[in-house]
Amino acid sequence: MTVLDLTPAPDALLATLDQHVRDLAEAGGEAYAILVGPEAYEALKTAVAERFGRERADLSQYQWVPVVVDPFREGRLCVVPTPRDVSAGVRAERG
Repeated sequence: MTVLDLTPAPDALLATLDQHVRDLAEAGGEAYAILVGPEAYEALKTAVAERFGRERADLSQYQWVPVVVDPFREGRLCVVPTPRDVSAGVRAERG
């Protein structure tokens, strides 16, 4: 199972998140949390508002996966698998 830590373009943010959640599921894992930096969080709020035609607002979840803002991540994001999946072995890559 591979976990990617990357900085997607704002217009590809939701597609990237959706793909990473699918990739984890296809590898037999489960998305545990979405880690985002402050810049990525702001872009995520904007993207969700645009996709669903609503006002920009704080997010605690996206697609039922908790969103965690890490002040050290800046514009990067990562969909993290469950602790069980991580302990079973995960390859981490930065993109």
